[in-house]
Amino acid sequence: MRKDKKHDPVVGLLGKNGRLTQEIARSLISLEPGRRVKTTSDYARLFRAGQGTVQKAFKTLEEMGAIALESRGHLGTFLVKRDPSLLWAVGGLGTVSGMMSLPNSKEFEGIATAFSDLFGAYDIPLNLLHLNGSRRRVEHLRAGLTDFVLLSRFSADQECAEDPSLRIVMTCAPNSFYARRSLAILTSAESGGLLESVGRVGIDATSRDHAEITHLEFDPDSVELVQTPYHLIPDLILGGEIEAAAWHKTTRRIEAVSSDLRFVPLRSEAARRASEDLSRLTLLAPHDSEPVLSLLDLLLDSERIVEVENEVIEGKRIPVF
Repeated sequence: MRKDKKHDPVVGLLGKNGRLTQEIARSLISLEPGRRVKTTSDYARLFRAGQGTVQKAFKTLEEMGAIALESRGHLGTFLVKRDPSLLWAVGGLGTVSGMMSLPNSKEFEGIATAFSDLFGAYDIPLNLLHLNGSRRRVEHLRAGLTDFVLLSRFSADQECAEDPSLRIVMTCAPNSFYARRSLAILTSAESGGLLESVGRVGIDATSRDHAEITHLEFDPDSVELVQTPYHLIPDLILGGEIEAAAWHKTTRRIEAVSSDLRFVPLRSEAARRASEDLSRLTLLAPHDSEPVLSLLDLLLDSERIVEVENEVIEGKRIPVF
């Protein structure tokens, strides 16, 4: 996190005045330059403070270069410019934590790089964690162990339907989470791609996406569904413990043993239709995380995310995560 070497923004922000300065800094993070600032009276009522104390807080923020204001007479006071990084630091909000799938495909490498790019552009500290299984990531979100999670639109819709405390903050274009037609069925090369005789099918129930495709592709009354960690699927197929499983074709794990395995396109029309929502990158966060939501509103740019992701996929940018 960048700080002014001559003026540490945290120094002196103790006691009543300091807490008010922090609250005002947080409220200004997402306010765009050119917009009118609430009146001194408004802030005094909002934070239950004296108007003189509010004025001192604004003066502190201006002196440290966090904001620049302009009075326009009866029109009010307007924000001329702001330093989001400095406002975030003054607000005492620390490092933002996000969680996504392991960066084991070009798409996921691109997504991680895009978020590093977005937060880096504003010098906001980001700790992007990696964990497979959307259900597991959302459990961490509910427990307060991360500020947001990245997952498919399908999984996000399911989570929000079950838990109204969560909200979808952003959804990107189709094929931004899984590349077009990258979801398929993995089986051994010896099978010749014939799935009619498959008896044991791997399923990773910690992933809503994997469970959905599996149930749409295989009749649970005709096959045995075997709980299987996603990353072990190729090994278990080669070892004969399962015969097939849904798989993301661009996952790098498959490259070393690709000659012994075979991809079969999705057969179910329902699975192909579902893959549209499965392919859309979505960000999920709690409804009540106001400072983070304000920051995300400032930073997020779905078109920029897809642009950076594609640069990584096409080899035009080195992935960073």
